[in-house]
Amino acid sequence: MKGLYAVLCFAALILNSCATVPKLTAEDRKRDIQFLADWARDYSPFVKLAAKHKGTPSYEALLPKYLEYAEQAESNEEFYQVVSEYNKLICPAGHGGLIGEDVLRMARIGILLGIIDVDINPFTVENAIYWPRLVYGRLSTRAHPPFGITYKDDKYLTDDDWEVEGVTVPGGSQIVKVNGMSCSAYLDFIKENTPLKYDAYPKDWTKNYLLIIDEGEDFKGWQVDFLLPDESIHSAFVPKIQGLPAPKKERIQTVEAKDNCTCIELTDEVAYIRIKSMSPGAWGIIFPSIYEKDGKIIKAFLDSANGKYRKLIIDVRNNWGGSPYYVYENLVRPFLDESVTYDQVAGIRRKYRDNMKKSVLKTLRKWCSGKKEHVVSTEEIDAPEGFDTSEWVFYRLRRRIEPRNRYNFDGSVYILVDGSTFSAADDYANAVKRIGFAKLVGRNTSGGCAAYIGPPAIKLPASDMIFRVETEMVINPDGSINELFGTPPDIKLEPADPPKSITKEELLKDEWIKKIIDEM
Repeated sequence: MKGLYAVLCFAALILNSCATVPKLTAEDRKRDIQFLADWARDYSPFVKLAAKHKGTPSYEALLPKYLEYAEQAESNEEFYQVVSEYNKLICPAGHGGLIGEDVLRMARIGILLGIIDVDINPFTVENAIYWPRLVYGRLSTRAHPPFGITYKDDKYLTDDDWEVEGVTVPGGSQIVKVNGMSCSAYLDFIKENTPLKYDAYPKDWTKNYLLIIDEGEDFKGWQVDFLLPDESIHSAFVPKIQGLPAPKKERIQTVEAKDNCTCIELTDEVAYIRIKSMSPGAWGIIFPSIYEKDGKIIKAFLDSANGKYRKLIIDVRNNWGGSPYYVYENLVRPFLDESVTYDQVAGIRRKYRDNMKKSVLKTLRKWCSGKKEHVVSTEEIDAPEGFDTSEWVFYRLRRRIEPRNRYNFDGSVYILVDGSTFSAADDYANAVKRIGFAKLVGRNTSGGCAAYIGPPAIKLPASDMIFRVETEMVINPDGSINELFGTPPDIKLEPADPPKSITKEELLKDEWIKKIIDEM
């Protein structure tokens, strides 16, 4: 094993060459957009459902506009913004978005070694790496001024005093013109003449942030006319600050612990476990056993308590997922006294199934099914009412999960979930919902549960951008569509701020945790 690990590390270094800068013609750029539209027409399970249930704009109706945007793009940065926004239309639910450099490199090694097949030529991956480097390295489209702005009674007022060239613009001053335009005219301008134009979703939210767009490297800021409280007009240049302004009410961003898995005794009878991710390390793509490390940490923690805890809180809020294997091995099997069996129903587009290579299907099924013994039967079933069998194929999967490495805990398990619980973290919530060995507490998850197949990757033909997309629709136990509505909790709580940090002191202040300790 160590020898293979060394070989893989060496291979990663050899393959770590410089990504080339693509030189795309107008026809190249249009070809990529048309590819996404064709993919949505033939394979996407969600474009029509999202339009029906969520009001998502039509990718078909907006295709001519995005083809025009692609044709007119003057840089790779601008073209990426076009593709990224159109991709949100053709993949409006579940997994989506540009795949990062680290994942691309690990996937390429897996492809070369024959461990996985995602129907992508590994020798084109280096071209794909250019795009996440561009996006995550320096691409920014948002900016804000050095003072806050409040929209009230159809007026834009400054929140703070601002000093400029020896003059104080007091808080409460009204912004009356931006770059020589009225505020409403300026908003119309940025909606049509800046990267904001690529956003297909409604833009009414822009009224809350008047100065929000970074127009590029040469853009320094705005010329603003202020109406001061004494009724005088003061004109000044307002420099941009990159990024979005802070919200009016600062949202608490939890300071996470260093380790992926943190175990804390909150009281003599209540224990707490925080799981940041279901994928602690890129090497898990090739060596799933790496994921079992956290299970050993949890086992040692609970064993040392000698069964004294009555309640255990497992926190997967703001957990964006990873591997279902991690879920089953660390968070499900060790809590079982006997094997459990449950069913899942999932649908995919028939044309997608029929055009998929068997080796790709094997890879995608392995990613979402965990070990082979987790899925004991798979059968094609009749499509639910409202779905055309000529376009859809549905499967019922029966999962059987066996106990393993039983944790020393016999009390009640409560799992904290919220709108940022996604993908494999939602697999966890969804499995708990079906098995019933714990209670889900909090808010609906973001969905992303996998049943028959995991989300594949698609490579655009001209630019070589590689996106993750969703091709499977999972039906929740209550009949709702998981990717559109998430997994509902057993005990729904009012929204509340998360803890400031993963420490005993801060966790005991958490409103949701206090409810579990005191009321459940």
